[in-house]
Amino acid sequence: MSSLTPTLPDPRGFDPVRFPGTPEGVAWPPSHFIFESSWLREPGLAFERDPNGGIGLVRSFAHLRMLVDVETAHLLLDIPPGTHDFRLLRLVPAALRCVGQIAPGDPVPGPLLDEDPEPIEDHHLYAATSELVARLAATAGEEGEALAAAMRRRPPGPDMFESAIAHCITADGLPMATIAPLARRLQLLANAHARVLAAAAAQPDYAAMERMIRRTRDSLNNDRRWVGDLLTRAMDGLIPLIARPGRTATALLRHAEEAMRRPLPLEAPTRLIREQHALRDRLLDLAVFWHRLAAAWLAVDPTTTDRREIESLSRNALRRLALEPLYRKPEE
Repeated sequence: MSSLTPTLPDPRGFDPVRFPGTPEGVAWPPSHFIFESSWLREPGLAFERDPNGGIGLVRSFAHLRMLVDVETAHLLLDIPPGTHDFRLLRLVPAALRCVGQIAPGDPVPGPLLDEDPEPIEDHHLYAATSELVARLAATAGEEGEALAAAMRRRPPGPDMFESAIAHCITADGLPMATIAPLARRLQLLANAHARVLAAAAAQPDYAAMERMIRRTRDSLNNDRRWVGDLLTRAMDGLIPLIARPGRTATALLRHAEEAMRRPLPLEAPTRLIREQHALRDRLLDLAVFWHRLAAAWLAVDPTTTDRREIESLSRNALRRLALEPLYRKPEE
């Protein structure tokens, strides 16, 4: 967990979020994806993220794959709104932002349970190292070129820098006193940027939350009983603000990536390492304030969810949007 900016409250105790339809005294999200419907517990069934961003419902044993819109999938699967399986189904998109596949009985990913971040995955380290190698070859002289060439031939992982150093010393004849300190500093930088990429990848599904808020607002506006009432007006005020968390996450990641490309003596990357750590902390702060709320909005069914629960989620959102330090520009 990041060390939160002193001006921000503790997110775990800040305006607790309740998932719509959750019975009193029941903790949600649960620890595992255990569905109540028998056919949703069948072996071979799983959910995966489709290459185009949709959700794929996979029946491996039958070689079937069906693309479903999770916001309306309960209708296709005959799952009543507000039920246990409905709420669990609506957690699937958020979970698939953290793991590659969700099958019945799988654990709910740690970020949805407010757990500390997982270790850096290889693909984030690979992406960070690839960016570093390209820059290294262009700006760091003979040692940098040799180290970049050695790193290109090695898979990402904790031993990548060690084996690259050994190659530069034994095969290229570079002095250990020069190449080893350079590689150590660059390893710290690659790890720092990989943590930024991991924090950005684990952000809530802001776009899905925004869509659900708009659908709920439209549903209220279309019901003549509630046109112009306080909740409808509050949601009208929420609509132009709700994109702010997603824009902030995008800006923080863009700033981190641009910083990795700016000219800087790579022999002394301490300032850049600190900057990457700070941006990763900003992304973690943003995620812990919004993960649970974004997932809770996806548990809304605009036509059946109790208005009091919609009102509570709207209040949660407006209170988080009022935390100005959470959304300050990266350069501030």
